[in-house]
Amino acid sequence: MNRRRRQFLALPALIALPGAPSHLVSSPTEDQSLITIRGRVACLTELFLERYQVVPDCDNRGHAYAIQTSDGRLHPLLPTDSAAAVWMDQRYRQRELNIIARPFPETSHVEVIRFQSWLNGQLHDLDYFCDVCMISTHKPGPCECCQDPVVFRERPAQ
Repeated sequence: MNRRRRQFLALPALIALPGAPSHLVSSPTEDQSLITIRGRVACLTELFLERYQVVPDCDNRGHAYAIQTSDGRLHPLLPTDSAAAVWMDQRYRQRELNIIARPFPETSHVEVIRFQSWLNGQLHDLDYFCDVCMISTHKPGPCECCQDPVVFRERPAQ
């Protein structure tokens, strides 16, 4: 069995354990609403180097990204599959973005639900598309169906 699959299957067992610490279990609430954040991607480790002289180890540990709003507020991105394009495609790090996200109480971290970009004052949807299967996805790489490469698209928002 695939290791990631085992880890995923282990989570329900943890939830079912009596006395399992509640801080280990995250489940969205029905009343939790999504937010929209406008800003640019910033590497937290590089910002912390500039501001606080914290020496990052990005070569070995990777980057930690956040969305920085025009007022300087930082919203760290959880490294989820829906946010993978930030790490995998530099075009996301070069654009002014609109992010539809799920916020978490008592933290400034967000889970990305959808990316959009601002281009010439107009909002655009970002995705990757397989011309063979006619499937769109949220990150670069091979098509989940035919394994052909997907193509980056930036289209006016609908």
